[in-house]
Amino acid sequence: MTTTDLHSLIAPYALDALDADERARFESHLEQCATCRSELAGFQETTALLGESVSHAPPAALRERLLAEISGTRQERPVVTSLAERRGVRRTLPRLAMAAAFLVGTVGVGGYAVERNQANDARDEYAAVSSVLAAADANTSAKDFPGGGNVRMISSAEQDTAVIFAHDLPSPGADKVYQVWMVDASGATSQGTFVTDGQMIMEGVSGAKTVAVTVEPKGGSKQPTTEPVATIPV
Repeated sequence: MTTTDLHSLIAPYALDALDADERARFESHLEQCATCRSELAGFQETTALLGESVSHAPPAALRERLLAEISGTRQERPVVTSLAERRGVRRTLPRLAMAAAFLVGTVGVGGYAVERNQANDARDEYAAVSSVLAAADANTSAKDFPGGGNVRMISSAEQDTAVIFAHDLPSPGADKVYQVWMVDASGATSQGTFVTDGQMIMEGVSGAKTVAVTVEPKGGSKQPTTEPVATIPV
């Protein structure tokens, strides 16, 4: 197994999806590779964040309805695949599982009032997130806050998309929110707001220089009105 192959095992290792032989080889490599250790820590923190985002499970009826909407593709008879193909599938599935967790965490908001059109939106969001997490060039960056919590970004130049997770940040203050901005040569474009926790998808990130987080009045601002409390290079 080449060094490139070993690097590709970071995400499945974080989610305990390797067989015994691959795990042993990866752990031996991990002792010598600071880059893999750093990225592994990022995946493990993101996995923990996703687990917390789904701690309040939606009702069974909602789960079944979403499953029916998202899994609408007809199943085909299994075909025989090579060992290399099976490994490729296994490495992709953990990231897809992360995307599913993102989806459930998202649709679990709002008193579980999910109609068919919202389920369709959720399916589109799942597809976008899974594409980023399954991308061969998926990269994790993060910014820790002095008062606790962090903002984590998983991005893919190949997909021209990034997924943002904000977790357990300090309160922005009364009638304030955190606002996320994509900053490029033309300026800052709002990507959404949250209070202490949030998750969002950003598309068209290839020309961006950084992702910035500012504190803004409730409802958000058209342009940043304060200095960023966090910046993450894209």
